[in-house]
Amino acid sequence: MHLQNPLTSAEAGDDLTGAGAPFEITRVEVRGVPMKVFARATGTIASLFEAMASHADNDFVVEGDRRVTYAEMRALAGAMATQMHQDFGIRAGDRVSIAMRNSAEWMQAFIAASSLGAIPALINSRGTGDEMRFCIEDIDSALVVADERRAKLLREAGFTGIIVESDSQGFRSALHGNSDALVPVRMEDPDAPACILFTSGTTGRPKGTILTHRAVLTSLLMSQHVAAEYLHRLMRDHKLEAGGGTTQYPQYTSLLVVPLFHVSGLHAIFLSTLARGGKIVIIPRWDAGEALRLVEAEQINAFSGPPTALRDLIHNQERERRDMSSLQSLGFGGQATPPNLLKAVKAAFPRAIVGGGYGMTETCGAISMAMGAEYSVRPEASGRVHPLAEIRIVNDAGEDQAIGETGEIWVRGPMVMAGYWGQPASGGKALDAEGWLRTGDIGSIDADSYITIVDRKTDMVISSGENIYCAEVERVLNQHPDIVEAAAIGMPDDRLGERLVALVITQPGCEPSEAQIKVHVGDHIASYKVPSEIVFEQQPLPRNGLGKIDKRALRARELARSRPSGEPA
Repeated sequence: MHLQNPLTSAEAGDDLTGAGAPFEITRVEVRGVPMKVFARATGTIASLFEAMASHADNDFVVEGDRRVTYAEMRALAGAMATQMHQDFGIRAGDRVSIAMRNSAEWMQAFIAASSLGAIPALINSRGTGDEMRFCIEDIDSALVVADERRAKLLREAGFTGIIVESDSQGFRSALHGNSDALVPVRMEDPDAPACILFTSGTTGRPKGTILTHRAVLTSLLMSQHVAAEYLHRLMRDHKLEAGGGTTQYPQYTSLLVVPLFHVSGLHAIFLSTLARGGKIVIIPRWDAGEALRLVEAEQINAFSGPPTALRDLIHNQERERRDMSSLQSLGFGGQATPPNLLKAVKAAFPRAIVGGGYGMTETCGAISMAMGAEYSVRPEASGRVHPLAEIRIVNDAGEDQAIGETGEIWVRGPMVMAGYWGQPASGGKALDAEGWLRTGDIGSIDADSYITIVDRKTDMVISSGENIYCAEVERVLNQHPDIVEAAAIGMPDDRLGERLVALVITQPGCEPSEAQIKVHVGDHIASYKVPSEIVFEQQPLPRNGLGKIDKRALRARELARSRPSGEPA
């Protein structure tokens, strides 16, 4: 499947989803449930790689001083696929774990595994060795492709499986021997597993989310469909004429800021850019000044990241000295957009189209999106629900709510996960037999299909775009020998969106320091999950009628405690 420039699709006419249209919608059974699907979302994600040959001489990945063309990536991925099959016996259905920082090698490993019909499992490379080992062993991975740092962490954590180090000389030599190999393409069941991404839950342990080939291809087409509709409306409203089928457009270029193991990094940037013959520019670690330099030097068109990153771009002094004219698209992801930040972004980048949406790993990315005026006029909402996504708003009694009323958001559609690895086919409590995914998010939908998120039923904090599950942090805190009880909550933060605060009760006579507790947490889970503040409580933590810690009462108390004296509630 090749994704065209959205403008090409926008030129097709008013009906973008009718029979024969670029985004034709039909109806089929998916895992036994009738639902609307894109007619083109068939085959497997390996079909995306077929178009690589037609962009052979174009840059695909820019990483520092290194440039990898489509032809080079195709050859390297083909060589790795050959090595995976011949040296390690990797076959269709095997899990191949990828544990490394954002890099050309990461993408190479994903393409190679997918081409063999294997299932790439995307490991959180920011996690500890124990966290990564748990995920890899939980899915019974046949092979791990890791960079040197993650390979070392895994071995120190006691992992004894096969690890191929992507940055070792031996690995490079092996690929050189297969440098002429081509990427094979396997056509399989579109509803078979395509990849596994990990997401934590209320148990505090990561779960392997199974995304199918149909789900991935659907997600890519949904984004393209929304962009094509936006451009069609723009041309219609401004009475612009289309340029015709032979119009040449500059190579689409995206800055990769978010991790590739995130659904946004995988789908919205890596696979989406590959499918349209675009260029991906990797920034190794977040630096607003360097990001602005790359926008100018590489003529970057699209930037998507958490509000924190966009705020940093606005306030960086380099912005006024750099040419930002190539920047056409700015996307908010990871958390709600503060209205004042949206206003500041539009003032700082007046040429760019601003957009955002709502989604999760289990929905293969965004299921609601809005761009330009549709986004700006409703900043409190998270876009409009896509026609392929069926939505229910359900109260605690399981009853559907009326338009505008609040309840838990349930989603059904071809983009929804097949389940969690190792759990019942229905996905346990999250996914029922009729295909409805209980998101755990609380919100409402209006008559114009705008969806608004008001709360999270699941106990999760989003800090700088990263999901932090309180249960996981609490599990580690409660392992500290001096702690009797602990609770983790999210507190509002102007820069991060939310910051994680831990409230702890210590053993009588024990007085661990805040620094000691933070070190303990950082020794067991990823550093970004370490609480920004430890509050030592003298009284028992408040509990609700069911005997559970009352997080709402804790948040209200901490908000009152942090409010400056005399400031109104």
